[in-house]
Amino acid sequence: MKISKILFAVLLFTSPAVFAQTGILKGVVTDAITGEALIGANVVYGPGQGTVTDIDGNYSLTLEYGQYNITVSYVGYKPIEKKIEIKSSKITSDFKLGYTTLSEVEVVGDIATSRETPVAFSNITPIKIQEQLAAQDIPLILNSTPGVYATQSGGGDGDARINIRGFSQRNVAVMLDGIPVNDMENGWVYWSNWFGLDAVMRGTQIQRGLGASKLAIPSVGGTINITTKGIDNKKKISLKQEVGNDGFLRTSLGMTSGRLKNGWGVTFAGSYKQGDGWADQTWTKGWFYFLRVDKEIGKHILSITAMGAPQEHGQRSHKRSIATFDSAYAVKAGMRPGFIDTLSGYGLPIDMGTRYNPNWGYLSRAYITDTDTIYPEAVATSTANNFYHKPLFSLRDFWNVNEKLYISNILYLSIGSGGGRSFSPTPSVDIETGQQDLQTKYNTNMNIPYGWNYDKESSGIMRNAINNHFWLGLLSTFDYAINDAFSLSGGIDLRTYKGEHYREIEDLFGGNYFLDDGNKNESDTIKKYKGDKIGYYNDALVRWGGLFAQLKYKIGNLTAFVNLTGSTSGYQRIDYFLPTLEDGSVNKTDWKYIPGFTVKGGINYNLNERMNVFMNMGYLSKAQRFQNVYDRQNKLFLAIENEIVKAVELGYSYVLPRATLNINTYYTIWDNKPADRATSFPDPENPDIRYSVNINNMNALHKGIEFEFAYKILDNLVLESLLSLGDWKWTSRDSAFVYNDNAEFVGKKAFDARGLYVGDAAQFQNRESLRWEIIKGLYTSGVFTWFGKNYSEFNPIELDPENNPGAFDDNGNPRQSWKIPDYFTIDFHAGYSWRMKKVGVQLRASVLNALNSVFVTDAQNNDPFLTHSSSFDANSAGVYMGLGRRFNISLRVNI
Repeated sequence: MKISKILFAVLLFTSPAVFAQTGILKGVVTDAITGEALIGANVVYGPGQGTVTDIDGNYSLTLEYGQYNITVSYVGYKPIEKKIEIKSSKITSDFKLGYTTLSEVEVVGDIATSRETPVAFSNITPIKIQEQLAAQDIPLILNSTPGVYATQSGGGDGDARINIRGFSQRNVAVMLDGIPVNDMENGWVYWSNWFGLDAVMRGTQIQRGLGASKLAIPSVGGTINITTKGIDNKKKISLKQEVGNDGFLRTSLGMTSGRLKNGWGVTFAGSYKQGDGWADQTWTKGWFYFLRVDKEIGKHILSITAMGAPQEHGQRSHKRSIATFDSAYAVKAGMRPGFIDTLSGYGLPIDMGTRYNPNWGYLSRAYITDTDTIYPEAVATSTANNFYHKPLFSLRDFWNVNEKLYISNILYLSIGSGGGRSFSPTPSVDIETGQQDLQTKYNTNMNIPYGWNYDKESSGIMRNAINNHFWLGLLSTFDYAINDAFSLSGGIDLRTYKGEHYREIEDLFGGNYFLDDGNKNESDTIKKYKGDKIGYYNDALVRWGGLFAQLKYKIGNLTAFVNLTGSTSGYQRIDYFLPTLEDGSVNKTDWKYIPGFTVKGGINYNLNERMNVFMNMGYLSKAQRFQNVYDRQNKLFLAIENEIVKAVELGYSYVLPRATLNINTYYTIWDNKPADRATSFPDPENPDIRYSVNINNMNALHKGIEFEFAYKILDNLVLESLLSLGDWKWTSRDSAFVYNDNAEFVGKKAFDARGLYVGDAAQFQNRESLRWEIIKGLYTSGVFTWFGKNYSEFNPIELDPENNPGAFDDNGNPRQSWKIPDYFTIDFHAGYSWRMKKVGVQLRASVLNALNSVFVTDAQNNDPFLTHSSSFDANSAGVYMGLGRRFNISLRVNI
């Protein structure tokens, strides 16, 4: 009886613990601005009770059923407290922490925030970059966001391009830690200069449309914000080795000290890569270095940064007929079989394979002895190379003056040197190999066999197109909290730039000299030697001054902003090869200053804890780029008018614990869109004088709708989906009557592009991604990407009903450019992460275009370099083929 009583008492007091139901609360803690996982964040539910996040920002708590106040905290961030009820076996709750004070990223980088900033944007997290970049150029991973079309162009390493909502990267602003990096002359971004950034990326955000940037930047299609690691990041050392297809190797070393006790912080990264390239002779070799030193001094954080990526790589720089690559695919794409026979009859290469690159040939550099001519073994020689180094240095001071005022000053310097290498004139095709016939040109220069060229004059040379630059900028920004509702920010943006452009002889190709008459200050044609400048030699000078101000209102569920910018672009051209002026000075233009401005605003309203809506609209007056202001004769273009952009955008978001839905729609009008090639007319009194003119009123309308959806099917199974449907068309026809400064009629140029689809980017896009974390640390994912409604690029100015009637159908309507066949790719990624005490190891593998699909990514309608057809179809298109199956394997060790 005593024993039974004791057992009853034990059961009475232990049964609640034994039979109580428990559930698992798990989630991820991230930076609210960049989406970066926060490692070591505290997740607690009572004094001394809780856990910390792991290397991926994940946490997990096993709790009894009931209500808990969960508090998440991290150094430098505002803690978040949530009341969560545990009432099932698995509960998911993610936390996004904001800074305790405004960060430099927010003040300078203009990073958008969910449920607050009224713009459409997507974040690419460092984890996604690590899992899916797979040694590609950075723009290629941005295809995982709506409205983006990025390709590898010819396939050369670093030659990627990106379009957002149908606007080329000339009209997409790229910001690196708040510094604009678009070329000052033409707005382009050369991604080979930024190899290695993935090693130090803190976050990447794509803002579509006019975006949230306060600066007067060319963000017509969107803005790409890239931020790098610094003093706010956790201490870490990492070593990574990558191996890929076609001999690709890359070794990377990175180190971040975090915030040291004495207020210092150091971030360093270095990387080296080499490879043969997927397309023939698109080899690559390059280095990357990055050093950032931060120092906290009172309320200041001083930073010095130096980065660069000296590199050289082979290129596939010329598009070719589809049949040159794959005649069977060409027929499926619409090319007539008889036309393929015609091309073959001309001696053009057919069925060379999708790796084919026309920009190389075989060469044996023969030499002559007393008795014979010796031919060593012929080697493959590339005739299209790029070599460049663009170091970027910055000195910045972020000053937290008080709780209301923040001031940031950035002084930056970019010094670029290098260019592109090519053969001139373009060699004929060797019928046996299908490549350029370099040997015949070399033998001619060497006078082999002995013939007429006794002096060994070079009739063909390898030349460099040098494009050096010096760019100095100052960006000063402030942010002031007027009261609890209003804040005011603004500042100045000053830049000065000099671009130096010339051609030089790289290789006389067996000859002794080359004749050139490019320098008009030299008498007649003179002999030139290796290293001499030929063809052209000029400087482009650009001055930029901008003022910007933004008023922000935030109270309760409502956020709104109004942004005003004003800018002046100044251009001057100096030409050292044009005849000198009457006073003997170098031929240079006056400064031409062109003002521009932006007015934009937006409003976001949080309907409840789950839903928010936003709207933004803007008006942008943008100065023409340099090449549309001065021509090669140092003459000012006629009819210079600003490009005008008018845009409106609406958005809706719905967020659940396990699902997210974003819907955006946009309507953008672009007036006075510049043509890529100038139009010129002879002077009525002197035909030797020609006037270059901008044809204005070339207008286009870009509209569309975008969907983003993410659903956590299971705690370890996540579906991501996006769909983008665009409708981008040219809307105008006009006749431009051109007059010179004396009011004399110079010429007339008519065009009619009404109803034609804008080319050079896919207007339809779909992407489906499924990621399965099989066990902790072990994942696999598959990605399906589809592009459609992609029209080949064309120049609307060529649609002249008077001088080009073949560009119109029988009813007088302009003919659509060739529509590229729709295509899709499938990629697979997998990896495993584990820890050995304090050492983390990550093994990852990727297979890109796993099905080895054949498709066209880029096309030029009626390609002028393919003179065999102008039929607005597959016969006339010059194309770049997409890259076939590739793989990448990496091993990374973190300490």
